[in-house]
Amino acid sequence: MGTRAARSEERLVFHYKRRDTVTTVRRATVRKAAQSLGLDETTFLHLAAASLVRRLGAGIGKRGGARLTDAQLAAIRSMERQDIKPTRSFLALLGK
Repeated sequence: MGTRAARSEERLVFHYKRRDTVTTVRRATVRKAAQSLGLDETTFLHLAAASLVRRLGAGIGKRGGARLTDAQLAAIRSMERQDIKPTRSFLALLGK
């Protein structure tokens, strides 16, 4: 027996932030957005991630995946506080 989540091969712990910014989100924001669409939070996060992958374009999932351009990286960095230490997963996304 067991739930669908318990049978999942891979899991990711999602850490919500204390405030909404261009690159972060609070749980209350996700909950409200999910409810407005008639979804649970997990489905909403999957939908958001899938949407971002489609927007990034063709390179995702193919030999090495897509890499952000220098201009895209600069734009992201200019929108967020600079005193936050990047996580290993974020650095991996950047190809570092």
